[in-house]
Amino acid sequence: FYILFANLEGPLSDVGKKVGSIYSFRMLPEFAPALAQAGFDILSLANNHIGDWTREAMDDTVRRLNLVGIRTVGVGENKIDATQPRIIEKNNLKIGFLAFSDVGPDWLSASEQESGIIPASADNLPEIISLASKEVDQLVVSFHFGEEYQKQSNARQQYLAHLAVDNGARIVVGHHPHVAEEIERYGNGLIAYSLGNFIFDQAFSPETMQGLVLEVKLDKKAILEARTRVSRQDASFRPTLSLESLDV
Repeated sequence: FYILFANLEGPLSDVGKKVGSIYSFRMLPEFAPALAQAGFDILSLANNHIGDWTREAMDDTVRRLNLVGIRTVGVGENKIDATQPRIIEKNNLKIGFLAFSDVGPDWLSASEQESGIIPASADNLPEIISLASKEVDQLVVSFHFGEEYQKQSNARQQYLAHLAVDNGARIVVGHHPHVAEEIERYGNGLIAYSLGNFIFDQAFSPETMQGLVLEVKLDKKAILEARTRVSRQDASFRPTLSLESLDV
């Protein structure tokens, strides 16, 4: 079976108000069914744009995605909920997902009473990951981290990714740079520091008009296979996957 996971870079809602940034993203709620039809099973909302139209739009995004059968990770009704793995179980295999943002917005951090995200700077990050890994057969940890348009990971990304694997993550997936970065085998884990853009209207360079799709085959104990395929957007920002793949 397949599980299709990605980062959704902003709210999908028609409520809330613009917080003020010139780069305030918001998608039409009518796009939710299209994401479901495309096959997405679970989306990370832990990124620096999920609060662009206030907490109200973030909560509405979760609701609208759930209505079309898409799970969300990286946000929660409160701090406890936001730190719980989202688990997809099929064929007697339990795959867990966690997501964190290392680039804010800090004001949207979940509290005991309020919904929000969990920052990657949380003091108990190792504990969150370790506890989640004990609930599942395989754990995927997603980080919104790194520097925009840089093709190599930095020391902060490497520290967080290694920490995640050391505490039980099997796969670490990164996003935020908008370009693809390297993939690393570390310990028993696989780290994709940035998969780049899949659909994003940044036509100013070839690097931002393409990304990587990471395909991983798992059993209860290990990574059996891993490969990447290049996705390229056309002038209308429609992605097409390459036929060739590269083992990693």
